[in-house]
Amino acid sequence: MIVLAFLIILTILAMYAGKFIRKHNVKIYIVAVIVSILAFILQDKAFTTPIMQGFLGLSFFYIVMITGAIDKKHKIKAKFMGLRREFSIIGFIVISPHALNYTLQGLNGTRSLEWFGLISFVLMIPLFVTSFLKIRKKMKPKTWNLIQSAAYIIYLLLFIHLILNYTKTINLVLYVAIFGFYFVLKIIYEIKKIRTKKHKQVC
Repeated sequence: MIVLAFLIILTILAMYAGKFIRKHNVKIYIVAVIVSILAFILQDKAFTTPIMQGFLGLSFFYIVMITGAIDKKHKIKAKFMGLRREFSIIGFIVISPHALNYTLQGLNGTRSLEWFGLISFVLMIPLFVTSFLKIRKKMKPKTWNLIQSAAYIIYLLLFIHLILNYTKTINLVLYVAIFGFYFVLKIIYEIKKIRTKKHKQVC
């Protein structure tokens, strides 16, 4: 349930602290890197659990994910869109200790290698790199959009990874609920988008 708590906190931050986060984004990235490194080093400590279990990273990515499925008429979409880049970068940073730890455990034989999670993380790397404005400005829009479209594959892989590796039943219920909500919302969004496009063509 900690993911739900993080989602609420991130939503509040998006609604009321977006300007501050964008203004100080580099400083926040640096803090995220430092905290992530410390979490990896001190991973036996209970307070590192949100990062080492991937809960915090998942929460950031879910906000990024759900943004693309929210109808434009809703005020919250604009708030989320304003932080989509920042949340995506922070999400990758704080999910990295979790991904690295699981991969190392898989390689040394202390647990089975989590292929769905590993593949999704590898696919995140180019999205992370191209999220920075300096990199994006050097790319052609079509190339950038093509790379970003890999996000949909990542979302599906993450969902499978979570379903296969949940630790508590309540977490399984939560994952099914939030991803199910996203999938339904996204389908409705795309249907409306197609209908609007057809309507414009007819007119």
